Amino acid sequence: MIKEGKFVGTITYIGKEETVGQNNLRKKTFVIEEVSDKEYKGSIAVDLIKDRVDILNDFKVWDNIEASLNFRANEYNGKFYNGVNAWSIKKIEIGVQVEDSDDLLPF
Repeated sequence: MIKEGKFVGTITYIGKEETVGQNNLRKKTFVIEEVSDKEYKGSIAVDLIKDRVDILNDFKVWDNIEASLNFRANEYNGKFYNGVNAWSIKKIEIGVQVEDSDDLLPF
């Protein structure tokens, strides 16, 4: 779920640090998957750039997090590409809420 530039979920992938561009910027990509009981969960690939790469050092795959994100569209050769960058990440506890309803009873 994205709300106010934040995505809450579980880290499912952490890539290796790489250098990109003419300025050799440090970059690391990780993936966050939403926590829900849906059959097909949403996920988002997020980049950390420059000194922000280091904030991922205290995290591992399967950590539950809240990431504060910036969204940006970049143009290259007449085509546009979306970019998602994280500027902060914090560990959180997540509990999936189950709807309380009489319709869920088997009898």
